[in-house]
Amino acid sequence: MKHYTFILILCCALITLGSTASMAQNNRLQEKRENVEAAKIAYLTDKLSLTADQAQKFWPLYNEYEAKRRSLITGYRSGYRRDVEELTEQEAQNRIETMFSIKEKELALEKEYADKYLRVISSTQLIKLYRGEREFTKMLLKRLDDRRANK
Repeated sequence: MKHYTFILILCCALITLGSTASMAQNNRLQEKRENVEAAKIAYLTDKLSLTADQAQKFWPLYNEYEAKRRSLITGYRSGYRRDVEELTEQEAQNRIETMFSIKEKELALEKEYADKYLRVISSTQLIKLYRGEREFTKMLLKRLDDRRANK
């Protein structure tokens, strides 16, 4: 009887440790995502030279745009990882049509939000935003490459 109790307690402890480790990893990923977002906000705020008033109006719009854009892309990528060799010709054609449809929606969304941004920031600042986003992405990718090279 003692063995069964010991095994039961051991199993419970292992399950608890496993779920705690998983939650800790999820927390670390979430923390990293938040750190990247904070760095991006700081980087773009500096690049755009936003005033306090502009920043107060701009960032809620930008966050709204990013959420909608992320939703579009996530919807498209849901079945994207499937091996291309396994697709039928019709499935491949459907994927291509879906890709163009998503890109059109993304462009429409970008145009919509460009109009909204221009109510808050200047045209020059909008161009700096697009440039800054690309620069920030390149900087992140370079840091990832550097980390992988150093491991």
